[in-house]
Amino acid sequence: MTADICTTKPYFRFKRGVLTVFLETRATEKISAVKAHLVAALQAQGEDDAFAELDPARVELFAPQPDAEPQFRQLASNQKVCECGVNDCGEIFFVLQNDDGTWEEPCVADYDADAQEMDTGY
Repeated sequence: MTADICTTKPYFRFKRGVLTVFLETRATEKISAVKAHLVAALQAQGEDDAFAELDPARVELFAPQPDAEPQFRQLASNQKVCECGVNDCGEIFFVLQNDDGTWEEPCVADYDADAQEMDTGY
């Protein structure tokens, strides 16, 4: 017998570099509120103070577009989750604003590119 895990709200994997944050949202929630939830989750991790002073206004979200140029589409803060064209359980990339006012480029570690075979001894 298998158990299905089912959520009643959409959730997404928010990615930056090697970091992945899973967040549940509401379809009617605005992207600006999702950014605030993401910042709260980053601040709650408590591993270091890297996100302690982070303001949601210094976060931008991008949806992947693998078959298009550019490869990422910015999500507008005033859009609702249900209007932004991302699929439930999908990936959303987040970037931070640098101190000089410029923005990071969306970037995620490609584990497949770095994958190496390991000898486990068996």
